[in-house]
Amino acid sequence: MHTPPGTQGADLSQAFTLTDLLILVACAALMAAALLPLIARRSVHPSRLYCTNCMRQIGLAFRVWAADNGDHLPMQVSVTNGGTLELVASGAVYPHFQVMSNELYTPKVLLCPEDKRRRYATNFPLGLTDTNVSYFLNVDSLRADGASLLSGDRNITNRARVGSHLVNLGRGATIAWNKALHSEKGNLGFGDGGVNAFNNGGVPAGAWLRDGSTNRLAVP
Repeated sequence: MHTPPGTQGADLSQAFTLTDLLILVACAALMAAALLPLIARRSVHPSRLYCTNCMRQIGLAFRVWAADNGDHLPMQVSVTNGGTLELVASGAVYPHFQVMSNELYTPKVLLCPEDKRRRYATNFPLGLTDTNVSYFLNVDSLRADGASLLSGDRNITNRARVGSHLVNLGRGATIAWNKALHSEKGNLGFGDGGVNAFNNGGVPAGAWLRDGSTNRLAVP
């Protein structure tokens, strides 16, 4: 059969109609709705970089607090003067962060979202406990010594001695992490605000201890 001139082109131009376009958009929307929950679930598991940024904020908060308190960190200042000196022996971590609420702004920086056993605190004055903290604190760190160890991921394999609430680290000590966070890897923060990432394998913690003496870690 002979096809009249122009008929074939007209059929092709009408092959993709407005209805077809709407169907395509609807299909795309359904696919997006199915995929977004998967993407969201992945997004709540940040990399070690997230924790690095949190620890940098923590380090900066300590430096700012010290600048307003004679170059001393909260652990070296009496409670009567706004510090936490008398609370060190308890081994609790959260009081040292609690007194820096103005410098930290939000308690969310204290928790790594990969820390499945912990939860976010809604505010500093009420509800903040060690269950809202993912990072240990060296209560003997010095603001004046920028290379001294300040903080790190809490899931270290080092343990406190019997009768003590603090983990002691001597000159020959090393730090290692279990699988609870970052797959046996970890971050360490220092007095100058710097943060370094480490793999297990004998992290020489003693190299960053104050004057090479024994330092104490409060581990949440």
